Amino acid sequence: MTITRRQFARGILASLLSKNPLQEVSELLEKATSPGWLGSPDITAAVLDITHGRERYTKAYGAADTPQRVFIISSISKVIVATGAMVLKDRGKLALQDRVVRFVPEFRGQGRDQVTIENLLTHTAGLPDNLLQIRRLLARQAGLDEMFAATCKVPLLFKPGTAFSYSNLGVLVLKEIMERISSVPLKQFLKTEVFAPMAMNATSLGLGGRSIDSTAQNQQTADNLNHNTFYHRELGAPWGGVHSTASDLTRFLRYFVNPENPPLKPETAREMLRNHCEGLDQPWGIGWMLSSSHDASYKVPPTWHRYGWSALLSNPEQGPAFGLHCSASTFGHYGVSGTIAWADAQRDTSMVLLTTKFVQHSRGGVLGPVSDLVSQF
Repeated sequence: MTITRRQFARGILASLLSKNPLQEVSELLEKATSPGWLGSPDITAAVLDITHGRERYTKAYGAADTPQRVFIISSISKVIVATGAMVLKDRGKLALQDRVVRFVPEFRGQGRDQVTIENLLTHTAGLPDNLLQIRRLLARQAGLDEMFAATCKVPLLFKPGTAFSYSNLGVLVLKEIMERISSVPLKQFLKTEVFAPMAMNATSLGLGGRSIDSTAQNQQTADNLNHNTFYHRELGAPWGGVHSTASDLTRFLRYFVNPENPPLKPETAREMLRNHCEGLDQPWGIGWMLSSSHDASYKVPPTWHRYGWSALLSNPEQGPAFGLHCSASTFGHYGVSGTIAWADAQRDTSMVLLTTKFVQHSRGGVLGPVSDLVSQF
């Protein structure tokens, strides 16, 4: 039987449309982690963990070898530290409206006296993202105490609470507060008060006694800093130094979908998912990015291979933080080392994707396209 050109075209279209989103996700990640014509793969290693209702899919790609491979999760760490702070809130040790200066007397002057705990947790304190000298400090392997002392002298960008400016330094100040209240190093506090109650047994701030070789190795970046040294991995930077697995982060996400047990009171966990930046141009929860958060201004026009085809159909300046089809109940966070974790409570779907290739925002690299496909479940 002769097949007409129109029938052939329809057959090709039907075959493309019949693809399962999960199949497309896996093919995309297989391609990204496989050597191309020029040799090296675009992404060295990746692990994906998806839950949808009672169904679960998890797979390792490239050099990850196993779904239990440990990655440094970068800024997803911020939500974990925020959770630790809320544990202290539940115990009456601090309140969101407490002034930072109450706990850290040296954090005063030039408007710093007005900064609250909530400001630190929502990036509304007026602190810049990083110290101007951060590269020099990292290059000579300075400690967090020195970085904190310098942070206490940094001029604020605006009056606290009047604007949003994403900040690593705010989480550094929060670390200092938590350690002074608990009299315990943050690494230990998170281990006993957050990771243990959630059975996140493969998660630690810093290496947690592991060798670097047992973890996924971050790919080289343009800043020429080696992010795989013992110093960088063991520093325990509260803004990005947590190491974890995709399955542990799935457990963390699912806890906030249905927070019935410790470490937090249920109402506290729900409070973290509420927009605490009403009236500002950036919705944000306590630590968590929300469905309508936009973490970056897209200076580069979106292209299909960088953001996924779906990005071409939306406004890149106000695009979704996570999947294009995610509901308004979605929350999550991403990490600059190429990681993302989000949950859509309405759709009963969660996704964790850990990779080794650095990105600039939550839709960088494969994070956006994979999130778009998963959000169709």
